[in-house]
Amino acid sequence: MADIDETIYDPARKLDTVAIERLASCHWIDEGKNLLITGMTSSGKTYLSNALCISDLRQMKTVRYIRANTLMLELEQARLKNEYLAMVTQLSKLDLLAIDDFGLMELDLDKCRDLFEVIDGRDGRRSTIIISQFPIKSWFDLFKEHTYADACLARITDKRHSYRLEMNGISMREAEK
Repeated sequence: MADIDETIYDPARKLDTVAIERLASCHWIDEGKNLLITGMTSSGKTYLSNALCISDLRQMKTVRYIRANTLMLELEQARLKNEYLAMVTQLSKLDLLAIDDFGLMELDLDKCRDLFEVIDGRDGRRSTIIISQFPIKSWFDLFKEHTYADACLARITDKRHSYRLEMNGISMREAEK
């Protein structure tokens, strides 16, 4: 099970341990702020986001962790079953929604619209973690429809309403060997 442990203090990981300790307290969730975790492959982004999700669960928060591609597929299936509004409403009520591997899927017009509906339904009230290998400055170009890019990114990346963690230290897969 993922947990905030002593590995965050390894200098080779180049982590902001003070920020991670603060995030583990879950106060940012009560404030409806977002967390953007970016960094190289195998830097521990998914593990850390899962550890933060577990911290939130321990504080009786409602949490869902999902890969971006899976989220897009589930929204598409919900639309086909006439359950789209119910799913978006359900996602908007979670205290924390963690979306991993953002940017590894194509964001065509329908996916742009779906992502906007999810993000907009949570904006300023519920917290979202976005985990990506891509730096935030390149996220705009991931969207096929730039109007939706503007709308989504304004809601998720606003520095007054989001925290950022960059993880560019050693590969955790290499460290395990």
